[in-house]
Amino acid sequence: MTVLRPWLQLLRAGTLFSPAADVLAGKCIGAAASGSAVWDGDLGLLMAASALVYAGGMACNDAADAAQDAIERPERPIPRGAIRRTEALLLGLSLLAGGTLLSPMPMHHGVLAALVLLYDFLLKRWTLLGATCMGALRAMNLGSAVVLGGGAWTTAELSACACYGIYIFAVTILGAFEDDRSVRPRAVAAIQGAPIWAALGGLFAVQDGLWPAPAVALLPVLWFARRNRLIETWTQPQIRASMGYLLLGTMLYTGLLALAANRSTECLCIVACIPLARTITARLRFSTMS
Repeated sequence: MTVLRPWLQLLRAGTLFSPAADVLAGKCIGAAASGSAVWDGDLGLLMAASALVYAGGMACNDAADAAQDAIERPERPIPRGAIRRTEALLLGLSLLAGGTLLSPMPMHHGVLAALVLLYDFLLKRWTLLGATCMGALRAMNLGSAVVLGGGAWTTAELSACACYGIYIFAVTILGAFEDDRSVRPRAVAAIQGAPIWAALGGLFAVQDGLWPAPAVALLPVLWFARRNRLIETWTQPQIRASMGYLLLGTMLYTGLLALAANRSTECLCIVACIPLARTITARLRFSTMS
């Protein structure tokens, strides 16, 4: 575990459930519209391909940010000398290529891989462009099964993907706020509301009503809103904590999308992965001693 730890940290192993959950939720929405089965031979390949591309993006991100991380995040594997920058880059590119080759839609995942590299090495220098790219990436990933099906997009599918794109756009902006000490607290609080409203909108569109998915979502939404209301001054650790909750919230959103599509088993599968993802993330938390 000691040998693997820096590599698992590099790939953000605890977050790799999320891109796979995107694909499963998208398939559930499509299956509800067409009456087809959720599980088939291609679904597992799509989920694995998306997880590989996501992991490759994480490795390439740290390779791209090595110089900046040496100053701002010295606890990460590359700055602290646990992994060489060239090793991280080679692993990242290999995972991106592997995900593309494994996919039953190599063109689709090839585009995702290209957008990942564009974000990591160029677009994230500009906050709005980077956030737009990230939102588009996750929206496209959620729609992977729809693209594979080749049929016309339904309103539910389009709405779920668009709202997910808005969710990730806002979370990416919040991540930029973490490094900007001049951002006003009101702006931090406001941007955190966007993912919540976007998620509720997507769930309502797929459910075509309030019960059960949007109503269930109100519980964590109210908890998160109450937490934010109690914070008067937003520090970097508090913003980072919000980022953690919202990133885990992507899996809650995709799980509830499956519920909204009347796929309770798939919903439970996704939601059951949340505590596992959180445990892995906590175990791999960066530390100057690790």
